[in-house]
Amino acid sequence: MKLIRLSSNNNKFHAIEFKDGLNLIIGKQANPTNDNKRNTYNGVGKSLIIYLIHFCLGSNKIKVFEEKIPDWEFKLEVEISKEKFVITRNTSKQTEIYLNGKKKTLTNFRNEMLAKVFNLNEPIKNMNFNTLFPRFIRRNRESYVQYDTFIKKEQDYQKILNNAFLLGLDTELIESKKKLREEFKKIDDAAKKADSFSNLESNSGNETDIKILDIKEEIINLETDLQNFNVSENYSEIEVIADMAKFDKKKLENKRVLINNTIRNIQKSLDIKPDISLNKIFDLYRQAEKQIPEMIVKNVEESAEFHKELILSRKNRLHNELAKKQKELSNVKNEIQKIGKKIDELLKYLDTHKALDEYLALNNKIQDLKTQYAKFVEYQELSKKYKKDLRNIQTDMATEEKLTEDYLEDIKDNLDDIMNTFREISKSFYDKPGGIIIENNSGNNTIRYDLKAKIQDDSSDGVNEVKIFCFDMTMLLLQKNHRMKFIFHDSRLFSDMDPRQRYTLFKLADQYTVNQNFQYICTVNEDMLHSFKDLITVEEYTQLIDNNIRLQLTDESEESKLLGIQVDMEYEK
Repeated sequence: MKLIRLSSNNNKFHAIEFKDGLNLIIGKQANPTNDNKRNTYNGVGKSLIIYLIHFCLGSNKIKVFEEKIPDWEFKLEVEISKEKFVITRNTSKQTEIYLNGKKKTLTNFRNEMLAKVFNLNEPIKNMNFNTLFPRFIRRNRESYVQYDTFIKKEQDYQKILNNAFLLGLDTELIESKKKLREEFKKIDDAAKKADSFSNLESNSGNETDIKILDIKEEIINLETDLQNFNVSENYSEIEVIADMAKFDKKKLENKRVLINNTIRNIQKSLDIKPDISLNKIFDLYRQAEKQIPEMIVKNVEESAEFHKELILSRKNRLHNELAKKQKELSNVKNEIQKIGKKIDELLKYLDTHKALDEYLALNNKIQDLKTQYAKFVEYQELSKKYKKDLRNIQTDMATEEKLTEDYLEDIKDNLDDIMNTFREISKSFYDKPGGIIIENNSGNNTIRYDLKAKIQDDSSDGVNEVKIFCFDMTMLLLQKNHRMKFIFHDSRLFSDMDPRQRYTLFKLADQYTVNQNFQYICTVNEDMLHSFKDLITVEEYTQLIDNNIRLQLTDESEESKLLGIQVDMEYEK
């Protein structure tokens, strides 16, 4: 694919005619003496050209175009394999695109371009027209940071897949490793989940076998208990009667204690003797040498007799009470014995019979154990399957490793061609040009090849930008799996280069593209070109720079900018 012309239905737009070889689109200062030189190059539309080319070649919707320049139609004329195509797209109807006057959906258009430019009849996952085309026209600011990164937030797998394709490497090996790694992770995660279920993450399969046997044995024992289970329909009623009998027995036992206490008190009372006898009273008087009057003697004798009768009466009453309580105690004991016998019979019945809810609970427990048993058996089978699958995948990955090593040996000539092409370009910049190294990546990841472009001291200012140029030019010159005949760089590529590097770059770009009938297109600020003007002759500068200028844009007025009007667009959001 070559670019022929970019134009618009709005006549204020500055159309661009492209040619073979070097194409320079220059941002020029309207007032070279202005102190704020850097800003005078901004906003004239240099980077916008790159976005418009992407827009015409089926990029995703660019919202700011619809907002800021509605109903603008852009037309891009290209040549693919000597056949010319005209592509038009309207900023207000971005879901439609026209190819040679025929309306296409974006998907259909991209698929047609994919076949025409990259020899792919249909997109591959992570590789399509919109991932391959940007490798020849870097668009975003992020795409000028690393030589092998062309798309904003591009993942490593997509990066190596697309870059390897354009260097002529086998992409099936790349896809295969990713597929195997993803399958391995999927199965490994499933195996870990199975381990988590069984709560045996850190245990061996043998302990799982023991667990299964334990559950099975418990099920057998419980099923035996269930077979011998006698269910009593009135179990709960009998249980209530037994509880009431126990309560009655307890009351009788308490009553027995009280009767025993009463009997003991009566017996103590019967054992009590009068403290002073009649003779002792008379002895006391005699000892006091007192004459006891006759009347007192008579009264004392009468009192003693009364007291004797009183004690006798009390003893008789206590004996009667004792006999009564002993009889009552005997009756209570008999009642306790009868209730105890009744309780024993009830408990014996309850012991040999069970309630229905206990039966159901036992049955539910058995069912739960059977479910658990089935899950453990299922885990065991899955675990065996997962381990077998993981071993098979590991075998496949080892086979892929060997295939990749053999493949890289077989394509040594192609790898040498990649290496030498990069070295040939880079040695014009540095004494130690470096090269592109492609090796097998055997790491635990989805990346099949390690692809490294190296230039000595490539961490220095400007060297990274040179490496980007060399890498892009290598892909263009190799012409592997594509019909792209141009590369397009934004002015930011040249900002950190020293003047000699800039001169060398434009000189090489001119030589390579003229010799191969390719195109090197770039936007560049005027001061970047002037930086090496004194390093070469006037004739060489005229031939290299002046004769290859396709468009000059300035900030002198709205008309001198790309769109011919003043529009502020943040299209790099």
